Amino acid sequence: MRFCVAVLLAAAVSFSSCIDNEDYQIYRVSAGKASQIDQLVELQTKGIADDVVVSKTGLVDLYVTAQRGGALKKYLKSKLNLEAKKIGEAKVREALKAVSATDSTFSFTAYHPLQTMYDHLESLAEQHPDTVQAFVLNGKTYEGREIKAVKISHDVQNSDSKPVLWIDGGIHAREWIAPATVMYIIDALVGEHETKLATKISPLLQKYQFVIAPCINPDGYEYSYTKKRLWRKTRKPSGCEEGERNIYGGCFSRLCAGADPNRNWEIDWGVHGVSTNPCSLVYPGAAPFDQLNTAAVRDQLLTYRGRLKMYVSYHSYSQLFLTPLGYTTTPPPDHDHHVTVGKAVVSAIKGRYGTDYTPMISAGLYPASGDSADWVYTNFSLTDSYTFELRDTGKHGFILPAEQIVESGGENVDGIIALIENLYKEN
Repeated sequence: MRFCVAVLLAAAVSFSSCIDNEDYQIYRVSAGKASQIDQLVELQTKGIADDVVVSKTGLVDLYVTAQRGGALKKYLKSKLNLEAKKIGEAKVREALKAVSATDSTFSFTAYHPLQTMYDHLESLAEQHPDTVQAFVLNGKTYEGREIKAVKISHDVQNSDSKPVLWIDGGIHAREWIAPATVMYIIDALVGEHETKLATKISPLLQKYQFVIAPCINPDGYEYSYTKKRLWRKTRKPSGCEEGERNIYGGCFSRLCAGADPNRNWEIDWGVHGVSTNPCSLVYPGAAPFDQLNTAAVRDQLLTYRGRLKMYVSYHSYSQLFLTPLGYTTTPPPDHDHHVTVGKAVVSAIKGRYGTDYTPMISAGLYPASGDSADWVYTNFSLTDSYTFELRDTGKHGFILPAEQIVESGGENVDGIIALIENLYKEN
């Protein structure tokens, strides 16, 4: 079913958008045991569920095509003795409300299309030429889009010898709060808001060069914004469903699009938390870095070898601060440092609005191979490489109301400052 909505803004600008949600129904299961969570996560790799999202509260959301929803519910009952509650219809109604930005004016009261965010970055560079420099990563995405980023530092034009702190967001298309939060952090660093933190931020700009890319999966984000609100992957054609081809060489059922860009990095690639089905939401691609956007981000990061001191990627949802590694629960050698950083970060986040985040090893949520933070951690031998899972813990999930952007942004400004203040110091 295709849902179309016309939104009328106060400025009398009309915007019509169709969001196709027919592919997904959402079922919620309360899993009280770790073994049950493991069994539910496996449903994704078995192809029984299209996506599995685990909350730290023990709630597990299962995304499945509408045609298979009934079968999933029966499987859960008969095989796992678990009851599933369908919550998808409420989520769809909220999704229709989520597309609310209809003009080119950037704000933190709505989610915006990609170009509006890009225009805002350029505007900041024009308004703060001594602090902000906008640039584009080399290469374009499959659909021909640029990946825009900014450098932020005091005397930014002469900051290329400073240590680099990298921040990105939006690697998964439907996680709109991630680019919005990263944009809020950018504005805070350049003094557009959070001016009370100037005495903390100014020394950071003196010492470091921030390199920030708010949306590193622009094709997927735009598709989520205009077509399928719950789209997760990239948009490059990935292959036939289950690899099935007809006698003419075409797909027997359908040609699928996209790979999971956070399973596409060359670190334990293709082992845990992935599927070989090109239609799966966790399909890792045919090979590491075969997605143009992940290759472009990799190449940009490699230019900072010897300078990179922090890597942070923002995702949603679950309110977690995830430390290395994502593909094994065995603690790495610098785990004690990660614990210290995690405590400082979640304490700082809670101090603003009382929002509870949990620090944990990334694989403690569920093992997954090929993610960006693990690649940076290993390839650069970089101690401080982390992933944030932003608001909330499942009430709204990916369809977080725009009214929460400012609070998410503010508490995560506090969190990122605490992280930087606790970066590993070499002897």
